[in-house]
Amino acid sequence: MKSVLASLAALSGLMCAVPGVAHADSTSDYLTTLSSHHISYGNQDKIVHIGTTLCQELRNSLPGPEAVQRIQGLGYTSSQANVIAAAAVLAFCPDMNNDPL
Repeated sequence: MKSVLASLAALSGLMCAVPGVAHADSTSDYLTTLSSHHISYGNQDKIVHIGTTLCQELRNSLPGPEAVQRIQGLGYTSSQANVIAAAAVLAFCPDMNNDPL
């Protein structure tokens, strides 16, 4: 699991620069993060599904880099896929984030 976090750890500083939304739910936090990084998505339900699926894949021991590659396969750049993955971990599966900030 540490390899997942190592893959995403580089983005933790980037994610901390995103202004927080007080008392927002995890989906709102996730979508706000994507918007603040100018990541476009056509369908809100689909992009949320991408994030929650990533968490399921990580919990099922899929290596982080492979999970990010799957997101890239959906038409996102490497940078966008990394932001989507980091935002998903922070919003939907914070238990997977063992990175001590």
